[in-house]
Amino acid sequence: MVGHRVIHEYLVAVKTFLSRCPQSQVHILNDGSLTADDRSLLAHHLPGIVIHEFADADMTGLPKGNCWERLVTLLTLARDHYVIQLDADIVVNGDLTEVLIAIEQQRAFLLGSPEWANALSMKDMSAIAQHWGDCHIQGRSEQEFARLPLFQNQTAQYFRGCAAFVGLPPSPHYLPMLRKFSAQMTSALGEEKWHTWGSEQVASNVIVSAAHGAHVLPWPKYQTYQFPPTSQDHDLASLIHFMGTYRYQGGTYRRIAASAMLALG
Repeated sequence: MVGHRVIHEYLVAVKTFLSRCPQSQVHILNDGSLTADDRSLLAHHLPGIVIHEFADADMTGLPKGNCWERLVTLLTLARDHYVIQLDADIVVNGDLTEVLIAIEQQRAFLLGSPEWANALSMKDMSAIAQHWGDCHIQGRSEQEFARLPLFQNQTAQYFRGCAAFVGLPPSPHYLPMLRKFSAQMTSALGEEKWHTWGSEQVASNVIVSAAHGAHVLPWPKYQTYQFPPTSQDHDLASLIHFMGTYRYQGGTYRRIAASAMLALG
């Protein structure tokens, strides 16, 4: 999902990604703010780009806003194609070997951290989250996992990752599962709570975790900047997600982005 405010950051993200994963068709979801000049700029840099409109996402039975339209667009495309979600605040600065292997093997992946590198059962994730008490919507939602009818199958697994960079092999089951999961979470938490910012992150994790071959990409080669901090030189990371205001702190984003763009020639 791209808007006028982040058009240049998005071009950094997608062009550095395409330099390492060139056999890709680019789709974006217009958040409603793209101008005619923005569209021309995108078409110039990304020939063949497909722009989806915010209002075209089928949000039947789902929350609206807070990135849910982005997730629905992603899963709609993933009915027939391997699809990668790439946030605008990402910089690719090295090889994407693990991503290319995942595509070749039709396995799902997500961006994670060393603390959450492995899958948990829904029961175990729920038990961990219970210790956090009243917390952010992600943890509050995870507390409910063990009680949801959708997860009574003991083989259900959960990766606690980040929706900024995920890969999904094709499947017709994603959207039906998303609607069922959202309906059960609405019943568990109430509509007002479930429709708040952050619920889409939980939903993304649930869908990716259920996909074929789901796994977390190796950290810190693939990382969210400062989540957690690492002593490794950031120039050695292949992909860095600069979440929120971290693009503006300490000049790291500007330096890494400039280096990655310079490497494009």
